[in-house]
Amino acid sequence: MPVVHVREPRDGANCGFAALLTLADGQSVFVKGQPDGGPLDEFDREEQVSRALPRCAPRVLWRLYAGGWHVMAFEGIDGERAAYEPDSVELGLVVKALTEVGLCVAPRVRLMTVWDRWGYYCDPADRAHLSGLHLLHTDPAPQNLLIDDAGAHLVDWAWPALGPGWVDAALWGVRLMSDGGHRPEQAHRWVSQVPAWSSAAPEALRVFTRAEAASWSDAAKGAPDVANIAQAAREWANYWT
Repeated sequence: MPVVHVREPRDGANCGFAALLTLADGQSVFVKGQPDGGPLDEFDREEQVSRALPRCAPRVLWRLYAGGWHVMAFEGIDGERAAYEPDSVELGLVVKALTEVGLCVAPRVRLMTVWDRWGYYCDPADRAHLSGLHLLHTDPAPQNLLIDDAGAHLVDWAWPALGPGWVDAALWGVRLMSDGGHRPEQAHRWVSQVPAWSSAAPEALRVFTRAEAASWSDAAKGAPDVANIAQAAREWANYWT
């Protein structure tokens, strides 16, 4: 099928190249690629979980190697990044997407767990608080929630994990504060609308939000551009502590 239009991602790309292609029949396909020698672990993870994703997430269409490039194609979403401000009408759409994710069955493949990723910042005795078998996205940043006429679409499944179903909502709380300017109590009201949130025990929230804050504090030491996220994560953790 001929390509009639090519558009680069509005928020850039974390790989060798990425583009949204419009085909002659009007369909959209999102493609991204890595050159030889580039990291492919994110491609592998996205391919692993593709079939298990809910309807709000675009699936992998194909993967190929040609001309020194590893290329992967996804169902295309011609949407805009979600607005996280407190008065945004799109927040309800994000709640619906996170609700869908909370209902999907994890694939029978080996994935990183929440403990694998955040356990470094926890006491070993807290491991049970972060255990679970739910499939998680783990990065509900506004650029990963695209809005179109059909609703909110959760894209870029490069860091899926297995863990408690409430974790994505807890991570969204940080982003509501850092990217939307919410106060902790405002973020709390929104994340509590995600059904999986009701299963979060207070002590588990304290353990996880402290670990997330510590993780962002470490990241900010070498990347000053994420200092606002680190600050939001600390305020979110303090709210639960």
